[in-house]
Amino acid sequence: MSLYGRPPHVVTVYPVILVDDGYGGTQPGEGPPVTVRCLVQPRVAETTSGGEGYVVDGVYDVFARSLPAGAWSRVVYDGDDYTVVGEPRRYGVSRRTAHRVASIRKG
Repeated sequence: MSLYGRPPHVVTVYPVILVDDGYGGTQPGEGPPVTVRCLVQPRVAETTSGGEGYVVDGVYDVFARSLPAGAWSRVVYDGDDYTVVGEPRRYGVSRRTAHRVASIRKG
C-alpha cells in the first residue's frame, strides 16, 4: 500500500481566487472547497548544531498527489483552520512518485 495511493487523512482546501472588490478591480478571495485525501505530519525544525530536531507547534506538512492550494489558501484539518505558508513544493521524479507538499500553520 502506498501513502500516496491510499492516504490516511482528509483535508478541505479553500484555494485563493481573485474576486471583484466592488471598485472595478480584484482582490484575493476564498474559492469553493475541495476535499483532498492526504498525509499530514507535524513539522520538525532542523538544527544546526547536530542535535535532535524538535517539533514546531502548530505547523504541519501536507503530502498529496494533487493539492489545489497556493500561498494563503485556507485548509481545514481535523476541525481546525490552517493557512498555507508559501507555495507548495512539487516533487516529480516519476509519475509514480509525483506529489506536492504544503506547509500549513494554525491560525
